[in-house]
Amino acid sequence: MKKSCGIILSVFIILSVLFAPFSAKAAVYTPDVELYSEAYILVNLDDESNPIVAQKNPDKVMYPASLTKIVTAMVTLNNVADLSETTTVSQSSHDVLLGTGAQIAGLKVGDVLTVEQLLYLTLVHSACDAAEVLSEYVGGTRDNFVKMMNEYASSLGCTSTNFVNPDGLHDDNEYTTAADMTKISLDAVKNDTFMKIASTVQYEYNGMNYYHTNLMLRSNYKSYYYKYAVGIKTGSTSQAGYCVVTKGSKDGYNYLAVVMGAPVIDYNKDGYDEKCSFIDAASLFKWAFNSLKFSTVVDEGEIISEVAVENGKNADSVQLVADKRITTIVMSSFDKSTVIIETKDKPEKISAPVKKGDIVAKANVIYGGEIIAEVDLAAAQDVELSTFLTVINAVKHFLSLTIVRIVICALVLFVIVYLVLVYNSVKKGKEKKKRRDNAYRESYGEDDIPPEIR
Repeated sequence: MKKSCGIILSVFIILSVLFAPFSAKAAVYTPDVELYSEAYILVNLDDESNPIVAQKNPDKVMYPASLTKIVTAMVTLNNVADLSETTTVSQSSHDVLLGTGAQIAGLKVGDVLTVEQLLYLTLVHSACDAAEVLSEYVGGTRDNFVKMMNEYASSLGCTSTNFVNPDGLHDDNEYTTAADMTKISLDAVKNDTFMKIASTVQYEYNGMNYYHTNLMLRSNYKSYYYKYAVGIKTGSTSQAGYCVVTKGSKDGYNYLAVVMGAPVIDYNKDGYDEKCSFIDAASLFKWAFNSLKFSTVVDEGEIISEVAVENGKNADSVQLVADKRITTIVMSSFDKSTVIIETKDKPEKISAPVKKGDIVAKANVIYGGEIIAEVDLAAAQDVELSTFLTVINAVKHFLSLTIVRIVICALVLFVIVYLVLVYNSVKKGKEKKKRRDNAYRESYGEDDIPPEIR
């Protein structure tokens, strides 16, 4: 019954992610568990944008150790179409490891192996001799293969990574960051052949069994075993510390953990020193599975804002709604009221006609203090154009123009001046007539003023 419920939940989560119109970038959280590694990144794999949900020192330059072999495997898979092709162990690929103390599969000069066999030995057993043989076969020369490795990393956007060998043995000039290693690992987990090989717990070659170096996959290692872990690659040197890249899958949720620079300590005070790369990876997975979930932070059609509409026949404003549903990874205790929607590029008003669905503005979706998505804001309904209001507002607009106001003021001023001049002219005429009449009265008397003058 429990298994059936898990399957149903998995299907539900997968379908909800696949058919969600838009998935947001998740907020980055601080896990409330004790972690020992110098750097780590935890990525959600269920969202195609692969949001980072937890991280520490993602850009700190560190040594990759045998995580390098992920790149060796991917360059091989990207350049060899038929993994059944064979190659012979050369003297140079054998001698380059002499005296290094590197982990090997015991390959001898003249041994003939398929590319597939070499990949299994490289990824499962972390065999440096297998990686060296691959480098010569795929690259022609070791140096050329290293060049291909760096070109591959650069193509994925890695900016703080450099490789000088295919096996991960320490070199001061071979370095990367957790952020760059995450980009590489995300590309690798999309490759089905890589994942098939990197998830193999036990591999047999030449009558010997080789076991995956990720002890989280092996049930006899009680301190490290984590039943939800899948693959992928480990690495360790005294300079790099302990590193692991692994996948965790449970109840339809999938995460990728990149852990680097982990120490060896007695973390649980039982008298035994433990490799904390495995401890931290398991702790990150447990935290994520228990504390995070997919949830809708903005619903499609959710009212976000409102904008005034000019010349609207049936409305003087229109509501703005989210044009798609936004889902992301949030804390299990998620409260939608903690989501902040911040509109941007919203005009003071828009002109009718307005069609339902017209994009009017945008808004930032803020959660956990971070912008996790941007959503378009669309008109919630149609608003028809009013001819009457169009004319009225056109007149108002015309009259509000500066040049029009200047012309009107000039006309008014002209009329006022004209009326003043007319008034003054009439007034002067009356005053002149009055003076003339007075002059005649003084000369002739009132009764003797000629009629034509009166």
